[in-house]
Amino acid sequence: MDSADATSRYIDSFVEPEDEVLTAARTLSSEQGVGPVSHVAGTWLRWCAGLRPAHDVVEIGGGLGYSALWLLAGMHPRGMLTTIEVDPDRQAHAQRLLGQAGHGQRVRNILGAALTVLPRLADDAYDLVFIDGPRTEYPAYLSHARRLLRPGGVLIADGILAGGKVADASATDDETAAVRTCAATVRDDPTLCAQIVPVGDGLLIATVTAPDGQRDTR
Repeated sequence: MDSADATSRYIDSFVEPEDEVLTAARTLSSEQGVGPVSHVAGTWLRWCAGLRPAHDVVEIGGGLGYSALWLLAGMHPRGMLTTIEVDPDRQAHAQRLLGQAGHGQRVRNILGAALTVLPRLADDAYDLVFIDGPRTEYPAYLSHARRLLRPGGVLIADGILAGGKVADASATDDETAAVRTCAATVRDDPTLCAQIVPVGDGLLIATVTAPDGQRDTR
């Protein structure tokens, strides 16, 4: 075994196995052609949600509940996850799995297009916003996410490497261009402190810096 393989195996030893509900959510996602975040990316979602821990979280693109399960595992036990999904069948499957995991009372499921739902959510009311909807809409999601987050809040966007195309200047398709714009906007925003974590298809993780003299006293 070469050093790269050994290092990879060592890193993987820190990633806990999926439980039965997570495995069911991943399997169902695969069967329905819905790509959830990677297993390792899921553990990062839980870790980020548990830092404070988060009480109020928005998920843009609920899918079949895989990411929601990881987020809820890290959130405050009395926290509430607001998840937005446009497909009613996916939402129904996600509700069933989340209920099976004991999270039924901790999830507000909103059916609809994210760009229609997001304007109805309150400013400065959320600790974490997770973006995992259509990539072409990422710049628009970002403007809402920035408005929704409290000082000290966390922004996470999945798929930020666009299958490896984001660094390729010759890749100009709509999805890659939108993801690239989103990442550049976050990088250049002085009120955000961001990094890209190269797990799965890339997680962009940013925190909202509080204005001088202001503290989040929640």
